Amino acid sequence: MSNAPYRRPQADAEEIIKAARRRARAASSRRRTLVGEAAEAPVVDGSLAVQPETVPVETPVEAPLHERPTEVITPAPEPATRTRVAPSPRTEAAPEPVEVPRPAFVGGIIALVVAGIVGLLLLNTVINEDAYHLQDLRSQAQDLDQSEQELDSELAELRSPNNLEVRASNFGMVRPDKVTFLYLPDGETVEVPWSEE
Repeated sequence: MSNAPYRRPQADAEEIIKAARRRARAASSRRRTLVGEAAEAPVVDGSLAVQPETVPVETPVEAPLHERPTEVITPAPEPATRTRVAPSPRTEAAPEPVEVPRPAFVGGIIALVVAGIVGLLLLNTVINEDAYHLQDLRSQAQDLDQSEQELDSELAELRSPNNLEVRASNFGMVRPDKVTFLYLPDGETVEVPWSEE
């Protein structure tokens, strides 16, 4: 065993301050309980909300190190029931939603749909009208082609030698015995007999 004298452990300054603060808080909560603040239902909403009261805690003046007591101070137990005042919630007015009147919105949608359908019908009518006009022009072109072919065949028939001879005889024309050729520019004439060739 050592011959050193037994010394009690010295308390830390921070622990002493913490213990004093705890005692002060416990005393203020006991005071509030006795006065009856906790019995009333606190108002926690709006401008009348009760804010928790702040009690100033006096900090003990620290003694110099050579004057401090050497005994260990045990903190007092905190009370089992604590009365807490609920903080007032911040109530902010939410912006009102912008609502479009439903009848106007539905009416606008229906008007758009009807306008689209009418536009499609008008476009379809114009396209069909042009198609009918094109079909008429094609049928007229076919008729004109057919009449051109008929006129070409009729003209070819009229130009045939046999047809010319028949028409000439109808007009009183006869076949000549001689054919006279006139040579220009001197005006000399030559007569040759008619030949069937």
